[in-house]
Amino acid sequence: MAKFSYKNWIIITLFIIVFGAGIFILSRPDYKPGKPEDRNPEKTIRGPLVDSDAGKVVPLDQLGINTKDPDSLASLGDKFFESNNFQQAIKIYEKVLELNPKDVDTYNDLGLALHYTGQSDSSIQTLKKGTEVVPSYQRIWLSLGFVLASKGMNEEAKPALKKAIEIDPNSTMGQESKRILGLLK
Repeated sequence: MAKFSYKNWIIITLFIIVFGAGIFILSRPDYKPGKPEDRNPEKTIRGPLVDSDAGKVVPLDQLGINTKDPDSLASLGDKFFESNNFQQAIKIYEKVLELNPKDVDTYNDLGLALHYTGQSDSSIQTLKKGTEVVPSYQRIWLSLGFVLASKGMNEEAKPALKKAIEIDPNSTMGQESKRILGLLK
């Protein structure tokens, strides 16, 4: 019988580990070959209201909800936003603001959706309008500072971030504003 050196044993052991790991992964019930988004259906939002095509925009009257109820529309807009369908979210948020021009949270969400679609100038304009509607809404000041900083407008971002900190320095948004402000110095 041939003797194996320690190098041979190491090579055999590594082969068994790699082979075993491959079998383990392929035998898992949640493993499905294909695109990453197809592999975990629990994390994919499905249904008639949210389409997996992130760029698709469905006319509001075809969404199957009351288009006269700003709260329902805002909630639906949030679902599209969370699924990265920013174009659809923008259309919905615009309708919400048409129905309720005092909804500062929707100004914030619309501003961010515009920013994420590369419409930063419109985003800044929308966020500034929201700061006028409810000047004490901390989140919109943070969003405005974030968008301005993202666009490289650091000097313009600083007052917005300072305002967010001033509103409540110990909140999560106040802490995030401090963090971003610290990056701009």
